[in-house]
Amino acid sequence: MEEKKPNFHKESIESSHENEPAFNVYLNEYLIAEVRGNDPEQLTVIPMRELNDYEEDKLHEYIASMMRNEEY
Repeated sequence: MEEKKPNFHKESIESSHENEPAFNVYLNEYLIAEVRGNDPEQLTVIPMRELNDYEEDKLHEYIASMMRNEEY
């Protein structure tokens, strides 16, 4: 059976006070996290709603792929 990935997408938002890039991540139409930073090892991820373990794992995969400029 083929695994169905969650439908994540991002929207850029105003940069933080430290001029680091920032964006919101949505799951379907729901805002689930705000992500700030440009160093993949030092990102700030601010959760906006509770996710199950699977969705949370996939969120981190999605963020990592975005930081490497890969398609998720």
